[in-house]
Amino acid sequence: MKRNPWLAGSLSMLFPGLGQVYAGKRALGAAFMLAFIIIGNLNAMWLSIYAGVQTDLSFYGHTLPRLLHDLFAFYGIIFWIWQAADAYLLAKQATI
Repeated sequence: MKRNPWLAGSLSMLFPGLGQVYAGKRALGAAFMLAFIIIGNLNAMWLSIYAGVQTDLSFYGHTLPRLLHDLFAFYGIIFWIWQAADAYLLAKQATI
């Protein structure tokens, strides 16, 4: 079945894993969806733990949690872009 690579990439940008499902790789798409939900929720929980009023302004009490959140967010963005490109390539391979 012919797949549109741009649609697959766009679906994955909307929600990671949708493009893989569209391209015919349901298990891979489900794994990406699960990873996105788990990592996103862990990052949100991590930030909410330290988002309250901070009385401890030391490195370990204030700066380190913020740096870890930023690191998680950076890798989340890299994952998002990578999986969208993967969906595009899977759909392109399915059309050949």
